[in-house]
Amino acid sequence: MVIYHPGKVIEVLSNSKEVISTENKVQILLEMWDDNIITCDIESKLASKVKEDDVVLVDYGPISEKLTMPKHKVVKVIKGKTAEKIWQKYREHYRKKVEQPKIQPKPPVQIYG
Repeated sequence: MVIYHPGKVIEVLSNSKEVISTENKVQILLEMWDDNIITCDIESKLASKVKEDDVVLVDYGPISEKLTMPKHKVVKVIKGKTAEKIWQKYREHYRKKVEQPKIQPKPPVQIYG
């Protein structure tokens, strides 16, 4: 099963005056819908089309059947109203989850006698 998570672009890291690299790969710094911050790969074809505050879809599927770590690879760039709608829906869901009151555990019952 493949799982995707939306993230908002903070910065695109490619060779420039401020970013010096030994490789030609492009990475992207993202704020994820659940407040995590990650840096992951993005194909150069997509990297040239993405900019700050765009929403991207990150492949969280496993690297392989034997290696269950997520791929963390950007597969889509989403813009405009669609991006806003997706971002708001995920953030709203996350906020509701975080803001739910936590039930305090009851102390263990002690039997004397």
